[in-house]
Amino acid sequence: MALSFMRRHRRWLFVFLWLVIAAFIILYIPAFQGSDAGSPGEVLADVGGMRITVGEFQKAYLRQRQTYERIYPGKLDANALRSLGLEQQTLEGLVAQRLIALEAKRLGLRVDDEALARHLTTAPEFQRDGRFVGSAELRRLLEMQNVTVAEFEEALRQQLLAQQLEALVTDGVSVTPAEAEQEFRRRNEQVRLEYVLVDAGRFKAGQNVSDDEVKQRFESAKETYRLPERRLLSYVLVDNASLAPRVSITDREIEAYYQNRREEFKQPEEVCGSHILVKVKQGPEAKDGHDDAEAKKIAQGLLDQVKAGRDFAELAKKSSEDLGSAPQGGSLGCFGRGSMVREFENAAFALGPNETSDLVKSSIGYHIIRVLERKEETAQPLAAVRERIRQTLLGERVRALVDEKMRLVADSVRRGRSLEEAAKAEGLTARKSSPLERGKPVPPLSSPALVARAFELKKGEVAKEPFALGPSGYAFIALDEIQPSRVPALGDVQDRVRADLVEEGALARARDLAAQVRARAEKDGLDKAAVALGLLRKETPSLVGRGQPLAELGYTAPLEEAAYSLPEKTLSEPVRAAGGYAVVRVLEKKPFDPTGFEKEKPAIVTSLKNEKKQQLFQAFLEQARQRYPVERNLSAMQRAATG
Repeated sequence: MALSFMRRHRRWLFVFLWLVIAAFIILYIPAFQGSDAGSPGEVLADVGGMRITVGEFQKAYLRQRQTYERIYPGKLDANALRSLGLEQQTLEGLVAQRLIALEAKRLGLRVDDEALARHLTTAPEFQRDGRFVGSAELRRLLEMQNVTVAEFEEALRQQLLAQQLEALVTDGVSVTPAEAEQEFRRRNEQVRLEYVLVDAGRFKAGQNVSDDEVKQRFESAKETYRLPERRLLSYVLVDNASLAPRVSITDREIEAYYQNRREEFKQPEEVCGSHILVKVKQGPEAKDGHDDAEAKKIAQGLLDQVKAGRDFAELAKKSSEDLGSAPQGGSLGCFGRGSMVREFENAAFALGPNETSDLVKSSIGYHIIRVLERKEETAQPLAAVRERIRQTLLGERVRALVDEKMRLVADSVRRGRSLEEAAKAEGLTARKSSPLERGKPVPPLSSPALVARAFELKKGEVAKEPFALGPSGYAFIALDEIQPSRVPALGDVQDRVRADLVEEGALARARDLAAQVRARAEKDGLDKAAVALGLLRKETPSLVGRGQPLAELGYTAPLEEAAYSLPEKTLSEPVRAAGGYAVVRVLEKKPFDPTGFEKEKPAIVTSLKNEKKQQLFQAFLEQARQRYPVERNLSAMQRAATG
C-alpha cells in the first residue's frame, strides 16, 4: 500500500502535521460506535450496481450531524435536524460518491500507490516548515482517532479520484476578458439616483378592450399562446397537515417529559450591566484601536473618573469605543455565561450588583465593567413551558407517523398496488392535480424533482418512491393523463389575451406620461415636473450596485443599462421599470475603474473559472444519474435515520 511504498522510497518517509490529519479525518472518516437500527451490512441504496450500506450511511450521517452541532451548539433537537433534511443530504452525498467512482472507472481513471504517496509528500497543505513529520507519527495519530491506515488511504484515494475526474471534465473551462470585466462591474459599480416612476397600474381600469381586438390579437399571434405539454396526476400527501389530527398528547406525557428533562427548562444565571471599552490594535496595519500601553493609559484615566463619581453612562457615551453599546450608555443588557469573551465574562460574574470592576484586559482591549443586576439560575415551572412541550411532543409524534405512513404506502405501491388502494389502506386520500407544466411546481406538489419525474412517467404508471415536500412530509404520484402541446381555441385563452392588451395599453399610457415628465424636467427639474403632473420625485437611499433592485423601480435590464450608462446629472429617456416607466437622473456614481480591474482581474478570473467548473461538474453528475439507475431501500433508510 502507499505507506509501504513510502518506506521503500526514503525521501517519502514523512507526511503532514497532525492538525491537517485531524481535519481530514473529521471530514472523511468520522468515528462511529454502531447502532441498533438495522444491520450495518443491509443495503440502503444501489447506484449502478455499487451498494450503499446502512453502516456507511450511519457513519456519514453522524459526520454531518456533528458538523451542524459544532456550528449550532446545543440548538439542534430531532425536529431541527429533520428540518435541515440531513438524511437526504447524507444519502445524496453518498450517491454522488458512487457516481464519481462509476464515471472514473468508465473513463479509465485510477489512483495507484505511487500517486497516493506522491500527493502526500508534495501537496503544500501537507508540509510543515518545508519538511514532513513521518509515517510513524501518521500511524500514531490515526490510532488516536480509531482509524486504520487502510481507511485513511481509501478516503484519500477517493478524494484524489474525484479531483482527477473533475479536472478531466472541466479542463476546457475558460473565462473571457469580457466576462471578467462584467463581473468586476457587477461587484464594484454603483449609482445613486433620483427618479419619477409612472405606475402603469393606475391606467389599467381605463383600458377598454373589445372582443374584436381580442380576436384580432389572438389570430395574429396564435403561437404566442401555445399551451405547453401538460400532465395530470393522481397524488397522495403523507404530511403533517393530513396526519396531525390523528395525534394527541396527554397531560401525563407532558409532565413526564418535563420531569425527565428538567435541565432543559432551567433559566441560566445572568448578569445585567454596562461597559466602557478602549480598543487595542489587532495588528500593525489595523486602523482601529491603540497600542497596548496607550490603550491601558486611556482606560485607567476613564476608570479614575468613574471612581471619582463621574456618571458611568455619560462617560460610556462619550468615550467608549464599542460603537454598538456606547450610544446606550455602554449597556449590554443581560447575558449568560458563554456569550462574552472569557476574561470579560469571568470579571463580570465575579461582581455583585452595582459594583464596578478594575481594568479588565481581553483580546479586544481594556474594559471597565459595571454590573447593575444579577439573576440567579431558576427553573421554569411546568405551567410556563407546558404548551412548548406539547408542541414538541406533537411535532415528534406527527413526524414519526408521517414516516411510518410513508414507508407503508411505499411498500404497497412497490408490491404493485394502485395509488388509490395504497392510500385507502392507510386512511389517506388520493387526489387529482391541476395540469402541471414542465419545470413549474404548483402547491401542494411543490417539489421540482416531483414535477421532473411526472414528465418521465408513462400514462398509468405509479412512481415507486415518495417525493419530499420539505420538512412537512411526502407526496406519491401516478400519471393519469398527458395533454400534448397545442394551439388553444380562443375561448381557452381569451382572458389571457385580454389581460395582455390591457397591460400593453396601460404601459403605453405610462410611457407617454413619463415622456411628459422628462420634457418638463429638462426645463424645471424632476421635482417640479413630478408635482405638476401629480407624481412624486424620489431617490434611492444610497449607492446601489449592479444586479440589485433600484428602490421601488426594482430591477430590469433596460433600467440597469440606462442607470449605469448615463453621465452624472443627465436625464434618461423613459425606461421600463418594475410596474411601469421611469425617468431617472444619476446623482452620484462609482464608475468603472480600469486600474482596479487590472489589479483584481486574476482573482476574478480564478473565481469565475471555479464557479463555471463547479456548475459543469454538477451538470456532468446529473447526466451520470441518467446512465446509472439509483434504487433506494426506503425501509432501511427509515431505520438507519432513526437509529
